[in-house]
Amino acid sequence: MLYPMSVPQPDSIDDLVGYIDSTGAQIVPPRYTAGGFFSAGLAGVVDHDERTAFIDTRGRIAIPATFTGLAEFHEGLCAIGLDMTVGYIAADGEWVIAPEYLICGRFSEGLASVSSDGELFGIINRRGQVVVPPRYDGSGRFLNGLASVRMDGKWGYIDPAGSLVVPCMFDGPRAQTFAGGWAGVSIESRWGFIDRHGTWLAKPQYDDVRRFSEGLAPVKVGGKWGALNTSGILQLAPRFDELAEFECGMAPASLDGKSGFVSPDGRWIIPPRFDRCYRFVGDLAVVKIADRYGYISRSGETVWMSEPGALTISPPFAE
Repeated sequence: MLYPMSVPQPDSIDDLVGYIDSTGAQIVPPRYTAGGFFSAGLAGVVDHDERTAFIDTRGRIAIPATFTGLAEFHEGLCAIGLDMTVGYIAADGEWVIAPEYLICGRFSEGLASVSSDGELFGIINRRGQVVVPPRYDGSGRFLNGLASVRMDGKWGYIDPAGSLVVPCMFDGPRAQTFAGGWAGVSIESRWGFIDRHGTWLAKPQYDDVRRFSEGLAPVKVGGKWGALNTSGILQLAPRFDELAEFECGMAPASLDGKSGFVSPDGRWIIPPRFDRCYRFVGDLAVVKIADRYGYISRSGETVWMSEPGALTISPPFAE
């Protein structure tokens, strides 16, 4: 896998983007105006004409610069723009679903959320067929057979046939995807977790929550983050200023203004010596120190560091 890195340009507010490998060696010189992380062996890059191409893991152009915006491949398809509309392409760059939407979500479990006007959302399958008509004012992706939908400002969950399995009764800016049989939802600004039937597994008592991963979910209590296990017990006491989801036995965490990575029992695996830590993507994680950012390995070793003032390229959200 290659990783995007940015280099400030003299007498300019812009950076150019290139790519390094997991050892920090430069594989693609900084020549693009923007670049994304790899998914399915391809990464989107933007040229000086503001057109998006895709490169392979050797840095070669795999899909010519035809598109607009940066996006990733999921389940073999990528939601990408063509001027002012969005559709889906395959790994050969050919349109599978014509660019006729204003908003397209990523495919998950063979389905994706789309909107033609940015106001009402429906669900399509991989052939572009509408399986749920556009009647919701928000929708998430399918995971474990359910997707969140919002109607009249309230969130609920539908199945792949479009049947409302959990009524739209939850508040907040979002409702989580189901992970490990749990989903975080909000009632009157308090967060808890429900099962697939809408039954509370953990009553709404938290300031905020994140998704379950590896049997733990970060929860915020009294302004501090800890972690809840699938028995509904606080396995990790709330003491962190920030705590992200666990992956491969560690999670980014912050305490007293410094960030590192902690284990599920709260021990520092990578000591908090950074100003911010982002999640690992493959072998490397993005970290930030003052006006520089870099990549570290899972052992905590710094493999690449940017020049001062470089634009931080953060990884996409796991969800």
